[in-house]
Amino acid sequence: MLGTLVAFMVANPAMSHALTAIPETAGMAAVLILLRSPRPEGVAALVVSTYYYGREAGQREHVLKHAGWDAVQAHLGAEFLYGWSLPNLQQWVAPTCAAWAVAAAIYLVRSRMARAALPGTRLRRG
Repeated sequence: MLGTLVAFMVANPAMSHALTAIPETAGMAAVLILLRSPRPEGVAALVVSTYYYGREAGQREHVLKHAGWDAVQAHLGAEFLYGWSLPNLQQWVAPTCAAWAVAAAIYLVRSRMARAALPGTRLRRG
């Protein structure tokens, strides 16, 4: 079972990044909610998105340097997305989309719970 999971993650890095971004975003948002930070869902999604962007940009910069680009050119290529390959973009876009989808779901659940908790917000029949 574990071997199958590892093989899947190696064969599908964009999907594995997205699947790991989901619990990362949910866990970070839960902690930020408990700490009563403002906009915890968005902050969590932003941190996860930034983490994956930095991870892929760092890897891409390393690859570009080994391909013969000078240090400045490789850094700019990694920073501004030129010189990126399609797998690099997929491995950043997939977890970013997953993180923001989780943040949106948490926001919707929290806003509905807040509305339900406020007295006088339900329509009365009669």
